[in-house]
Amino acid sequence: SGFMRRFLIDTDTGTDDAVALIMALRDPGVKVEAITTVAGNVDVDRATQNALISVERAETYAPPVYKGLGMPILRERIKADKSVHGEDGMGDLNLPKAKLTPADGHAVDFLIRYIEDNPGELEMVTLGPVTNLALICHRSPQTLAKLKKIYMMMGTGTWFGNATPMAEGNASMDPEALDIVLRYAKTEIILVGWDLCTNEYYFTGEDIAAIYAAGSHIAKFCLDINHTLMTLNERRFGVKGIDFADPVAMAVALEPDMVEQSVTAYTRVETNTGLAYGAIAIDYFHRQGKQPNATTCLKLDAQKMKDCIIRRIV
Repeated sequence: SGFMRRFLIDTDTGTDDAVALIMALRDPGVKVEAITTVAGNVDVDRATQNALISVERAETYAPPVYKGLGMPILRERIKADKSVHGEDGMGDLNLPKAKLTPADGHAVDFLIRYIEDNPGELEMVTLGPVTNLALICHRSPQTLAKLKKIYMMMGTGTWFGNATPMAEGNASMDPEALDIVLRYAKTEIILVGWDLCTNEYYFTGEDIAAIYAAGSHIAKFCLDINHTLMTLNERRFGVKGIDFADPVAMAVALEPDMVEQSVTAYTRVETNTGLAYGAIAIDYFHRQGKQPNATTCLKLDAQKMKDCIIRRIV
């Protein structure tokens, strides 16, 4: 059809973000128009450097990378757990510094201008905390409504948390930002939670061996940087493998028909700092009588999802 979907990707580039970026950059039906960065898995300077490395490693084309916000809207910045992505967010493989450099200007200013200039044309995928988007809501309240959709790696669906017993990492790193975006974005939001990369969605040792066996140097890079996560997962789940959070969210964005079950409802996040801080509350039974503002994916075709990721990195 020749129709190219136009993506903006906002990322706190750790090892699974890198894989998601590479997937999008290697998808023939998508043009990544820009990448914006935010603090999360790593600080924002490191996230920017890691995004530039990821762009180079995709070996396709180089969209501009804009540096965004370096701290959450309100809460103290959580120091990310090094056992997940390594100290440098890329598995501590001493990767050479990127030759590419960040684009001039702040991510938030760029996004406001670019979305306003292309109303109804762009889709956004967020792979980290949504701090940049929250600031857009405050600075330019009409802007996010001009996006076609926002796909977010966010929340836990109806599953347990991974950052706290009730909350997932991206939500937990900036709950206030997420609540602002849920309330004020006024566009279609699709939440792909951590639950969709565990259980039947988990990349097992066999899955990983098969990808390595395909002999692609890009796929090898995508798995090598995730070695810290594999070690952690052996401890966490007793089974070697990868819970590929950001690639799963990207897979849903690239092939939305893999979603087999979802719920669209009024959705908020807990911003009181108790046990449930960062937990997402879905008003499934419409008790609050409020307009639905987000769709939470509940079930994917696991095989389609895995194939989607593998096809784009091998």
